[in-house]
Order: sequence, then C-alpha cells, then structure tokens
Amino acid sequence: MKETTKKSFHVGGSIEKAMAGDVELQPIAVLQEAFKITAKNYTKYLPAVICLFIAQIALLLLSLKIQLGSPNVFFDAFITGKGFTADILKAGFMANFWSDILIAPLYVGVSLMALNHSVGLPTKPSQIVKGFSFTLVSIITMLLISSIQGIGSSIFPLVGLFLTMALSMAILLVCEKRVTPIKAIQYSFMATVRKVMPMTAIYLVVMIFFFLSIVTAGIGLLWTLPFFFNVKAIIYRNMFGITLQVTSATPNADDHKSESKPDDNVSEPINNDTFNA
Repeated sequence: MKETTKKSFHVGGSIEKAMAGDVELQPIAVLQEAFKITAKNYTKYLPAVICLFIAQIALLLLSLKIQLGSPNVFFDAFITGKGFTADILKAGFMANFWSDILIAPLYVGVSLMALNHSVGLPTKPSQIVKGFSFTLVSIITMLLISSIQGIGSSIFPLVGLFLTMALSMAILLVCEKRVTPIKAIQYSFMATVRKVMPMTAIYLVVMIFFFLSIVTAGIGLLWTLPFFFNVKAIIYRNMFGITLQVTSATPNADDHKSESKPDDNVSEPINNDTFNA
C-alpha cells in the first residue's frame, strides 16, 4: 500500500497584487514564452482549439439560419454589398453574440488547458470537456462580458476593443479562483487598467497575428488561435497566479515489495474540477 500526502503551492501573482498593479508583465517575455509553450504542446492542443472553432462556426450558422432562413442570405449580402439591410446586420450581430455565449463551456475547457501549459503541465485533447463543469457560471459570465462589450462598441469601436481586452481574464477568474462573475469582471478590468500599456502592447501583437492569419486565407489561425490562448494563460498566471497541488505517494513501511520503488509525485492544480494534469 502507498500513503499519499498533498501539498499546495502558488505560482505567479495574486488578486491582491493584480489590484495593486504589483505584478511583472513584460510584453516581449510573455510573447516569447507563449511561442515556446505553443510549440511544445501544439500537437495535443490544436485538436481542442479546432473543436472549439468548429463548434462556434456551427452555432453561428445555426443562429443565422434561425433568423434569416439561410446563412447564405447574410454572406451573400456581406460579400456583394447588395441588400445589406439593417435587419441583416442585426442578425449577424445577434448570431455572433449568442454563439460567443453558448460556446462558453468549450471556451473554458480550452482556456484551462492553456493554464496547464503556463505552469508546465501537459494536456490532452479530451480535457476540453473540463469546461462543462462550469457550464452555467461560464455562460452567465460570457453573457455579461459580451453585453458590456456590445454596449462599449455601440458607443465607440475602440471602447469595445478596450473592453474586450480588459475583461479577457474574467472567465478564468470565475473558474480558477471561483469568484462571482461580477467580481471576476471587476478584478479583470482593474488589473488591466493597472497594466494597460503592457497589456495593450501584447494584444496589438496578437491582433497583427490574427490579421496575418486572415491574409493567409485562415491557414495562420492554426497557429494563432493556440498561441492566443497561451498568451492569455501566461498573463493570467503573472497577474492572478495559479495554485497547484502536489500529490506524493510513498510506500508503506509494511509493504516490503514497494521498498525499492521510488516515490511517485504528481503535480496538479488544486481545483480538480478545473484541471487534470
């Protein structure tokens, strides 16, 4: 028999430090680390990201079909510029809005996998379903975030872009720190304001990558999307920190068969519902 002991330790910042702006966030260092961990985990991470992307496109098309009868109505009007009415524009906005909200559990799963990468833990594609443990709270959080972003965009597009960046950590705070959606939005916003310059620099680079991905007919998204999630995970770790749990299994003194075997040590984040190393 083996006896197990569990110890926890913290990696990165904390909510208190993030609120005070007392965190290290160097754009070049963040981007370089994101490149490394994306390359290291690419083959096992990409299938989960593709699954998320396909699911969101499916929800987007379904929403357009429900509103317009056929998604082609929207895309034909968008491409040709003919018949692009206010109703069609509204349908496109609502389709994007609801697809963002309904995809939240899968988005959480992919985001939590990226958190594993940020602390050196491996992942496998099946871990995308871990987000379903947070289905209700993730949908509520995403609904609030999308609504706030929509209001900001209606005031001025740059306001919407800023809010997209400022609220980007909220969904992870809800799931990893188990705070309420309102608190998570508050923490994410205030932490971003404290580090607005380095955050802006990082997100500008990510936006350039997305633009280049579109120029390459979307092929570049195969790298940019995993990279984007890993960038967010590193920012989150540096700002708010991640609590890990180390489980050590040691042989029982009465089990002579185990005397020559080394201890088994397993590291995993402290919330088992959130991660599984």
